[in-house]
Amino acid sequence: MSIFVLGGGEHMLAFVTQASGDKGQLPVVMVPLAWSPLGVVVGEGWQRVLVDEDNVSGWVDQTFVPEDERAFLAPLGELDLLRRIGWKDEVPDRLSEEQILNLGDLPEDVIEALGSPMLPIARCAACRRSCVKDEFIWQERQLCAWDWHRSVFGRRGPWRTDAYNRVQFSDIPAAGYVVPPLAEEAGAETLMLLGRVDPELAYDAVSMLVERLGDGSYITVSTDTGWVLLRERA
Repeated sequence: MSIFVLGGGEHMLAFVTQASGDKGQLPVVMVPLAWSPLGVVVGEGWQRVLVDEDNVSGWVDQTFVPEDERAFLAPLGELDLLRRIGWKDEVPDRLSEEQILNLGDLPEDVIEALGSPMLPIARCAACRRSCVKDEFIWQERQLCAWDWHRSVFGRRGPWRTDAYNRVQFSDIPAAGYVVPPLAEEAGAETLMLLGRVDPELAYDAVSMLVERLGDGSYITVSTDTGWVLLRERA
């Protein structure tokens, strides 16, 4: 099974599995992409569009525009060679390096994403950036990692000057992960990273550390791998 990648950008990657289509219409598969602090994510929910065979280059130029700093375009000369030999293959269920005929035309971070699980992709409610669905939700809004960190760890975030009680601790902010440099940019310093231990033990550890540290404003976040305690920078 083989594919030829036409190009990609901030939100999508486009590929074909044949060089010619019925009645001059080339089927192009559009794969959602998201760019996160941890790297590129290949999304679920692929779509197919039909492109005029005589205007593939123009379609690629219009779809992945120079204003998109993530955009990359593949040279299409090889596609002409594939058309001459009648190349046609099946659409794969997922992408891998071994399938891609023009792997060298892809950015390294996109190549690294090919072996990772596909995930559902959403749009950030604040900036419209593509992001992993449900990875960062704040006040019932889907956010990208950057906007979530700014919202939660900014001046208007849910900072606490008093200790959590057990009920409050069960309702702390949750996210897929916390990125310490992004938290620092927003105004927070990371004090403790705690693995996925029993919630009662996590509560005790957070309470003890906050008591020892004394005055300040704190936030605890529940993540996929544990808990993170942060303090607002003075």
